[in-house]
Amino acid sequence: MISKDVERRIYRVIQFVTIIAIALGVVFYSGFREGSLPAILVLFVVRLHLQGFSVRISERTVLSLGTAAVLPTIYLAGITPAMLTSVVLGIYDGVRHKKVWHRAMYNSAQFALSSLTAGLTLEFATAWLGTSGLGLLAASIVATMVYILMNNGLVCYVVALGRGIPWWTQVKEVLGRSVFSYFCSGFLGIMFTFFVIGYGLWGLLAFAAFMIIISGLLKSAAEVSAERALRQEIEEELVIDDMTGAFNFRYLNKWLSEPSEEHVALLFMDIDDFAAFNNSYGHAEGDLVLRNVVETIRQIIRAEDRVVRYGGDEFVVFLKDMDIVGAKRVAERIRERLASLESTSWKEPLTVSLGIAASPQHATDKRQLLLYADQAMYEAKNARKNTICIWNTINDHA
Repeated sequence: MISKDVERRIYRVIQFVTIIAIALGVVFYSGFREGSLPAILVLFVVRLHLQGFSVRISERTVLSLGTAAVLPTIYLAGITPAMLTSVVLGIYDGVRHKKVWHRAMYNSAQFALSSLTAGLTLEFATAWLGTSGLGLLAASIVATMVYILMNNGLVCYVVALGRGIPWWTQVKEVLGRSVFSYFCSGFLGIMFTFFVIGYGLWGLLAFAAFMIIISGLLKSAAEVSAERALRQEIEEELVIDDMTGAFNFRYLNKWLSEPSEEHVALLFMDIDDFAAFNNSYGHAEGDLVLRNVVETIRQIIRAEDRVVRYGGDEFVVFLKDMDIVGAKRVAERIRERLASLESTSWKEPLTVSLGIAASPQHATDKRQLLLYADQAMYEAKNARKNTICIWNTINDHA
């Protein structure tokens, strides 16, 4: 919740930036270049279409094309048309998203100031580096960077005030999350400008159509990706044990039903005397133990391995591409780590019995492999508990 004092500070900043934008717009008024009206109209339509366009392409990356038409507008039409179209876009954005009037005003001002600084940078840089070839390319890159930094800097300042954090912290957070997006959008803007320089009005129309089409394709791809991610999330929820967070029997049964052969070692694990533990300390404490067991196993196994709650206090651990020697080493670490767990709620050490079977050493059929690991666990259980037994090594207990 923003305090009244912070709200007043933000409002004063909005007023100041808006006044500065109007004043500088008057000072640097450059008029409209002759014959630039068709270009202004086409670029305005493109900017209107791309305004607010963004697609999420990963967990931390959002791609936006909002700045791709800014540089062509500045280069073809001049600073003043670029500022005026920015103001109109800011108002449109405010109306479309039903923003409060001072926020829409600030959007217009920040877009206009960003266009102004980028335009002045382009004029200065081309006067120094040249208006063609590599000189123009370098000037375009610098102007695009100035636009991105100015636009984000103004937004981040207000956001930082509202969040009560340093301005630079907010800038680093935004740039770190969206630097790929800004690079792509800026690069497209530079390509757009050079395409128009080379092919004139027809080039402008062709690239404008390309920008609109590619934005639609990206949006469709993002929707498909989001739907796939949602479906995967739902599927994962169906195979996760609610209480422990381990995979559940549904996951195990799905794995058993898949015909493919795998090089994998299975650990079948059972907590010793768990029924007596529940009777002594209660099921709530028993549930806590089960969660601790899963967390402990996860700390030991690799990211590609899996821990499955088979049922009750029994667990199966998948160790991908691991032989008997490696599996026994992992099982020993699990046994020792669990035995060292401490709690003020119980006094006895937590012990487990483990059985090991591996493919293809013991069996290539998955169900047979699971059965062997289960039988090896019972061999360990019948021996003396708190031990490890490997299938087909009768009376050889570790």
